Amino acid sequence: MEEREGHMMQHACTCVVDLAGEGLTTIERHQFDPVTWPEIKVLQEVHGEDAVFNIRPISLVPRQSTLREKERLVLIYGREVVEAVYAGKSFNMEWFVPGWPIDPTKARRKAPDDRPKPARIQKPDDAASVDAAI
Repeated sequence: MEEREGHMMQHACTCVVDLAGEGLTTIERHQFDPVTWPEIKVLQEVHGEDAVFNIRPISLVPRQSTLREKERLVLIYGREVVEAVYAGKSFNMEWFVPGWPIDPTKARRKAPDDRPKPARIQKPDDAASVDAAI
């Protein structure tokens, strides 16, 4: 495994954060101001899971140890919020968005096909249309 394929790396993500929970005040964290995947979990704790959406990893960035990442998040969001997500000294911190490749620049994730399939309507044969007319 190459150095750029996950070893001491983490996902940098773009996302949209709905601050008030009503869709009126949103902030977009774009490619020039991304957040790390562990930071997404803290944002979800602050604003609610549904308030952080359109999460998309865009690159790999270097990472430090879990304790250093936790301290970085404490400086931004405060100890109480970060402790609610990453409690104590022995905690599990994920570095990569589940379901995405380790290096998002190499492989694009296929968008889910959530659209419903159209109903298949079969044209009746001539004998069935004659019976229906009677």
